[in-house]
Amino acid sequence: MYKFIVLSLCFILISKPILFAQKYTSPVDLEMFLSGTFGELRNNHFHAGIDIKTNGVQGHKLRSIDDGYVSRIKVSSWGYGKTIYINHPETGHTSVYAHLQRFSNKIDSIVLRKHYQEEKFELDFSLNKNIIKIKKGELIGYSGNSGSSAGPHLHFEIRETKNQKPINPLQFGFKIKDDIPPKLVKLKIYAFDTTLINGYNSNKTYDLFKKGENYHINEIPEISGPFAIGIYTYDQSNGSYNKNGIYNIKLFVDTIKYYEFKVDKLDFNTTRYINAHIDYYEKKANKIKFHRCYKLKNNDLETYPSIVNNGIINLKNNLHIIKIEVKDIYNNKSSLHIKVKVNNTPLLNKCKNEMNKKSILFDIEKPNIFKSKDIELHMKSFSLYEDIYFKYKKNDSLPETFGPIHKIHESTVPIHKKYIISIKSKVPKHLKNKVFIASIDKKGDYNYIGGVWKNGFLRAKIREFGDFCVVADTINPNIKAVNIFPGKEIKKQKTIQFTIKDNLSGIKKFKGEINGKWILLDYDHKRNLLTYNLRNKIHKGKQIIKLDVFDNVNNKTTYISEIIF
Repeated sequence: MYKFIVLSLCFILISKPILFAQKYTSPVDLEMFLSGTFGELRNNHFHAGIDIKTNGVQGHKLRSIDDGYVSRIKVSSWGYGKTIYINHPETGHTSVYAHLQRFSNKIDSIVLRKHYQEEKFELDFSLNKNIIKIKKGELIGYSGNSGSSAGPHLHFEIRETKNQKPINPLQFGFKIKDDIPPKLVKLKIYAFDTTLINGYNSNKTYDLFKKGENYHINEIPEISGPFAIGIYTYDQSNGSYNKNGIYNIKLFVDTIKYYEFKVDKLDFNTTRYINAHIDYYEKKANKIKFHRCYKLKNNDLETYPSIVNNGIINLKNNLHIIKIEVKDIYNNKSSLHIKVKVNNTPLLNKCKNEMNKKSILFDIEKPNIFKSKDIELHMKSFSLYEDIYFKYKKNDSLPETFGPIHKIHESTVPIHKKYIISIKSKVPKHLKNKVFIASIDKKGDYNYIGGVWKNGFLRAKIREFGDFCVVADTINPNIKAVNIFPGKEIKKQKTIQFTIKDNLSGIKKFKGEINGKWILLDYDHKRNLLTYNLRNKIHKGKQIIKLDVFDNVNNKTTYISEIIF
């Protein structure tokens, strides 16, 4: 009986996720519901924290999860927006609270002083451990929607202080209700150069259906040659309809574990390798994020505890069982079981790539250069995730462009490092400082890349393939006063607001003044909104308010008005 109890306890310990011993308090006063999980697949990065719902509104109180001190403050109109970093020396962790609406008065007084010392909205500064000491559960700020947030919530992280590597916060025992197993949606079987799937040298995608306890597909694929697997899956938790990320994926071939993906810890230095982990083509073309259950040639992620032959499966003739297990961190599990019939064809040679004659091999291990009359590309080694046959096409110009449209390979192929693009273009002398390289999206809109002139070429660094051209921006930004007008007498009003827009090259910078003195304008780029908080004492009487706005090619608009306090 004693042995049975011991074995049972061992099984429970092994089957449950390992939780850290220390118990942090919740960062919110609300019941915790998640709209995003750690390691979730995001654009060009893995999600480094959890997103906690705030009932769709801003202004909920946020609290420090433990004793410590504020080590860093960041304020930005992009990314994390208004962010607090708190070091907890006793645990060796740093907690991060992002997208805040505002800071607590204790913290805000220091941040406001820094804004006016540096006369800028964007801030990123570190603090000595004795400047802002914080107690466990102390109010530090209010939830918001600042930065690149897509809606009101708290983005919360726990990092190792020594190296700033994010750790999965759900390992720390926060109260999240979750007894829902992950959903498995689609399976993809990848064909390589000498692979046939059901007689064709092409990938095959299947919709999944659940029968009994497991997921299945509607046939037994017949495969010849090496192949690999991809899975489209997501997780949900109680009380939330969001499709969240997956914690753990395991792939078994017969009884052998070929592949495992697990996200306990991340590294900001390698997070962009997500574009090697996912099926980038499916993401761009079909807006579906498949996990590749195999590694591309250039993939430095450390999220694979075990992998055989980089996940590429090569089997002998027979009927084989492939099993995929998908888990969340609370051990809710879903499984897919499929059979594949392997019937290798020894006479099958490498399938010919019809583009080889027209294309150039870009080897990821070497620098790659492409030159033509009007365009040059310079790419460092290991800028790609796998070798490609590079394609280029010159298309006719458009009325707004200076020169042709340059179609550079395919936008569905990801790039890891920035490369240099140089475009030769005949631009009138008076417009030389107003043109820039732009990408063209599916809607036909131009997106600012930038550029400087060198030896008759306009040069810029980019990290994408697609359609590129040279366009000019000669139109000044637009400024609209929202709640003031010339001569307005301000009595009970708490803010002064402007909207600022630039429809081509985009907003570069802005500067606001009252009577010639710099004022802090809070910038919300999602709403094109600048806000001046009238919390500061302003002398009564007539005041001159001035706002300068510059776009990315330095077109300038100035707004000046006299108002009365």
